[in-house]
Amino acid sequence: MRRLPPLNPLRAFESAARHEHFSRAADELCVTNSAISHQVRTLEEALGISLFEKQGRNAKLTQSGKNLLPAVQEAFDIIAQACEKAVKPGLTGRLIISAPPELSSKWLIKQIGDFADRYPAIDISLLEHDSDEQNIDSEADLNIIYGAGDGDWNRYWVTPLQHIQFFPVCSPQFLEKNNCLSHPLDLAHQRLLHDDQDGKTWATWLGAHAPQIVNIPQHLNFSHAGLSLEAAIAGYGVAIGDNYTASADLANGNLVRPFEQSVPSLGNYYLVAEKRKTGDAKLNIFIDWLLTRINAQFIDKI
Repeated sequence: MRRLPPLNPLRAFESAARHEHFSRAADELCVTNSAISHQVRTLEEALGISLFEKQGRNAKLTQSGKNLLPAVQEAFDIIAQACEKAVKPGLTGRLIISAPPELSSKWLIKQIGDFADRYPAIDISLLEHDSDEQNIDSEADLNIIYGAGDGDWNRYWVTPLQHIQFFPVCSPQFLEKNNCLSHPLDLAHQRLLHDDQDGKTWATWLGAHAPQIVNIPQHLNFSHAGLSLEAAIAGYGVAIGDNYTASADLANGNLVRPFEQSVPSLGNYYLVAEKRKTGDAKLNIFIDWLLTRINAQFIDKI
């Protein structure tokens, strides 16, 4: 049977040691100064050591107190985590998310820190799959895929995210250098940065807002929007951004929109999970958190 000192004196000791002050410990624990002194004395008698050296109003730890404090704090952390798990079962362990590279690198990575801070007991693994990949990664708890309109999805839980809008973006320096970039027709004299190999995204936007343009002097093609946006930030030309992948760079000033015109995407991002996994509490927490972040971002833009 374990021989443990009483817990209340340990709490008083930890608080007094952290504050290096008995009065502040008393305020934190909502007790009197004399109660803290009594609890600390009880612990010292139980252990047969001195824990503090009083220096005026301050309480400095002895070497024995310094040796004891880290273990006591770690023990309280373990107890707190165990209580949280008991109250919120399932909110611990590993969660695997697979997403397209442009969404991972330019949007999701900017958001994921908030989830990690809120749920430190959940370990997140963020994987990437090809932008146009339609096959579901069975190793992942949640897949974020683009264009889930076709195929047999009976085995899966599927929900769409907010619709994607495409629009031109460039660096502020590029816009200042090319001060004639004031109308969509001015793109006829610019280098266009593509997030695909067939130019379909730019063709859609130009067809809607600058159909008179027939020839563009130069094109740079990239495998996904994350790369084309980085090229735009570097000042290589004008890229097509969207309300997901370009949002952080627009907010921090790395990118600007030379024109307000946009076009809706023909496809969409979808959250996809195997139905058998949807009972996982930590997965449901992640989905709720993600949808809340997205909704807040889009509401702010209204």
